[in-house]
Amino acid sequence: MNSLFGIPMDTLMVILLVAFVIVMSVVVGLALRNRVLLKLGLRSIPRRRGRTAIIVLGLALGTTIIAAALSTGDTMTNTIRSSALTSLGNIDEVISVSGAETGEALFVESPTETAYFDEASFATVRDALSDSELVDGVAPVIVEVVAVQDTTTRQNEPGVTIFASDPALMAGFGEIKEAGGGALTLDDLGPGEVYLNDEAADELNANPGDELLIFAADEPVPLRVRAIVKYDGTLTEESALLMPLDAAQRLLNKEGQIKHILVSNRGGTLSGAQHTDEVISVVEPSLASLGLEVKPAKENALDFANELGSVFTSFFVTFGTFSIVAGIMLIFLIFVMLAAERKSEMGMARAVGTKRRQLILMFLFEGVVYDLVAAAAGALLGLVVAYGMVFLMARAFANFGVDIQHDLRLRSLIVSYTLGMLLTFIVVTVSAWRVSVLNIVAAIRDLPDPVSGSGGRLTWILGVLGLLVGSLMTFSGLSAKQATPFFLGISFVIIGFVPILRRLGLPDRAAYTLPGVALVVWWLLPFDTLDSILPDLSQDFSLFITSGIMVVIGATWVVMYNSDLVLRATMTVFGRIRALAPVLKTAISYPLTNRFRTGMTVAMFSLVVFTLVVMATLTSAFTEVFNDEQAFGGGFDIRSTSTHVNPVEDMEGAVAASPDLAADDFEVVASQSSLSLEAKQAGATERDFESYPVRGLDDAFLAHNSYDFALMADGYESPREVWQALADNPGLAIVDPIPVPRRDDFGFQAGAPEFQLDGFYLEDETFSPVEIELRDPLTNKVFEVTIIGVLRDTFPEFMLGIAISQRKLETVLPDRALPTIHFFKLAEGVDAVATADALESAFLNNGMEADSLAKELDKAVATQLTFNYILQGFMGLGLVVGVAALGVISARSVVERRQQIGVLRAIGFRRGMVQFSFLLESSFVALLGILIGSSLGLILSFNIVRDSQQQTNTENIQFAVPWLNLAVIFLIAYAAALLTTFVPARQASRVHPAEALRYE
Repeated sequence: MNSLFGIPMDTLMVILLVAFVIVMSVVVGLALRNRVLLKLGLRSIPRRRGRTAIIVLGLALGTTIIAAALSTGDTMTNTIRSSALTSLGNIDEVISVSGAETGEALFVESPTETAYFDEASFATVRDALSDSELVDGVAPVIVEVVAVQDTTTRQNEPGVTIFASDPALMAGFGEIKEAGGGALTLDDLGPGEVYLNDEAADELNANPGDELLIFAADEPVPLRVRAIVKYDGTLTEESALLMPLDAAQRLLNKEGQIKHILVSNRGGTLSGAQHTDEVISVVEPSLASLGLEVKPAKENALDFANELGSVFTSFFVTFGTFSIVAGIMLIFLIFVMLAAERKSEMGMARAVGTKRRQLILMFLFEGVVYDLVAAAAGALLGLVVAYGMVFLMARAFANFGVDIQHDLRLRSLIVSYTLGMLLTFIVVTVSAWRVSVLNIVAAIRDLPDPVSGSGGRLTWILGVLGLLVGSLMTFSGLSAKQATPFFLGISFVIIGFVPILRRLGLPDRAAYTLPGVALVVWWLLPFDTLDSILPDLSQDFSLFITSGIMVVIGATWVVMYNSDLVLRATMTVFGRIRALAPVLKTAISYPLTNRFRTGMTVAMFSLVVFTLVVMATLTSAFTEVFNDEQAFGGGFDIRSTSTHVNPVEDMEGAVAASPDLAADDFEVVASQSSLSLEAKQAGATERDFESYPVRGLDDAFLAHNSYDFALMADGYESPREVWQALADNPGLAIVDPIPVPRRDDFGFQAGAPEFQLDGFYLEDETFSPVEIELRDPLTNKVFEVTIIGVLRDTFPEFMLGIAISQRKLETVLPDRALPTIHFFKLAEGVDAVATADALESAFLNNGMEADSLAKELDKAVATQLTFNYILQGFMGLGLVVGVAALGVISARSVVERRQQIGVLRAIGFRRGMVQFSFLLESSFVALLGILIGSSLGLILSFNIVRDSQQQTNTENIQFAVPWLNLAVIFLIAYAAALLTTFVPARQASRVHPAEALRYE
């Protein structure tokens, strides 16, 4: 992972380290010059170790989230990199026929795409690189996928990659190592002998000496396993079979031909890639006359790995924003409460001459110690959290053969520690300045600060500034057609009225309640309310973040400034319970009279709960949209693929002729070819051709599939009309939604294609047909097609690309448009899984791999659900903030209300009643936060689902609340809140009345 939000990680690390050193140098310098203040600031830390632990835990959360996100990004980067290195080994560049698609990520090639060329070309390439000190290996190879059967074990594997090279030229490409033994070479193989790698041996249950049948043509060829080996560099991370080049040429009837020339740069598997640009510049001049081109395979794979890791990191950091905001609120709350606890002490210190600057330094020194310890604890907790997430992701992605490999770089640990420490330091500094503002007389007597009334000139300035900034942001959002600045600008205008209303003499209840209600209503309006008067505004993920913060602020104001109504309503409902009545009013009235601390805690809980509810509800709803067999399979039950070296040209006839299959079991047999061509929108002179898949769909597929469209061109009223038009007019095409621009772009796409369309948006109701140019990079043949439909977002991966009629593709590229993908619609009652197995057996010679589409969908949905749960658990870390806040408040309350506790005990409250009162108080705050967050989250979720139902792309989405999922999360959070407050509550119950009443 090389970047975070577009900033190179190395640069970010240096900046943060420099900032960290500067901050700590300043703090240490101040401490050396103010040693007495340092001692006064630090003396409180060891006094109450339990509360110190809670404070550190609360401060550590932001660092935990950052460290977990960075570690997860490192893991995904390492996973993709490991897959690439297994596939490529010491291979750094791959030379193939010009225009061959050699992949942008893991896979060096798609065997159906790459043409063979004359082996004599190899000598020219080798001579061009012979004088370069940057190259330590050049070798010709054949890479082809075939079907293999182990006749000893009777196991079949339809997709085994043949890797064949010249034994004399393998130096520089790594050793072939026998499992449990020493090094081997291709020269050690006798006639008819091959090596199998571990993956192939596992699939075939093969052992040395087993006889294999290779299905590369009409007749299988017998070969024998010489050894099971480990070797990185077969151009696949899956099953591979290694053999000499001349033997593979005879097997495949490709005498005198090769498929690639591999180049290994000087250095290791990773360091060699740094020479790629220089090696390409050396060899490129000699390739043009040969019709060849060189691709930086290793460099591309590593770039993709870094890109994917950065996307994962950004994804988790973005979704953790709410928890980080809640953590900032907790830091501020902690220092306000520490100041309240030491109010008399601070007042006396100020009375004897201590300056505000010195009070700030005392709190700053204490806060920095908390900060340094909390950042370290947060970084370590982040590693634990990341490990848990990776463990769950490994189980989820195992369905697709992806081996997740945990990884953490020291660079990420440094960034997470320094970033978490500096973020907390800024909040600590602001908090220290804030708590130093006090009335000396009121502080000495431990009385509330005098109420300042409606304020003075500063109040007007703040109000007018809010209106001005809000108005500018609103007009900026409208002019740029961006939703976030527009909605945020209106919010600042609303907030700006708070000081103005107070200055005009309105009581705080009205001054905060009216803007609070306005904020809630503004952000929870149905999305189509303003459609008639506003242009279409683009949205991104920042809108969700700002909506959560603003709506929670508004709701918290409304609740806290109408606390008497909340108390009255609670007493009306629960006050009639005799056993509850004595403690209920005390337990509720105290937190409601302390608006700031209770409001901050409620806001923390509400913010995180709001996020969890919205994400859980929406992910559940959109997963159900995707979990549709008809939408995923397009009306078909089975999908199969076969090898390019021995395809089934007439699948329908082959099924009917096969003695192993019942022709009546199949209602429809359809075929699809897939090529990697280059595309660009016609008339887009500023854009170049970009690689993109093109699929040829035969008449049976066009006539019987049921795939739906997010967008259809003018003149088409139904999906069936679009598919029929493709069958009738070979010049028409449809495309998947990825290249189509969106107004709502949430920016979490790794490996997004360079090919893009312009002139319309996916959210439009219709569009004018779009002409695009397609070019075959092998022949440079160019032809045009017209896009008349865009598939829905629920499209499966095997429909990715531009789809046209197979007849059109065969006309333009007759030698390459071979159908290797087939779809089967079965008769009523026929078992899809059993039939898929029967197809694989019947067409083993063709290397067929078949699977039930329902089974493929189940795997995809299971992976999505697991990832959703991981995300919810990650975001649920924010509830730790609320739990920590309740612990701090409870611990403070025991000290602050010692005399009140004594009075309650003196008038007859038993120990259990006092303890229950404190637990009830924490329960009230936690449940209030859960209630507010859940209500707001459900309303916003309903609005999003309702808006999605009005879009063709997701019109079948349904609003459904995953109550069980949410209940588990909230019960855990509630139980943790009670557990955190249990110890302070127990301490409160043990206060002796006589001692408490003498306490001052």
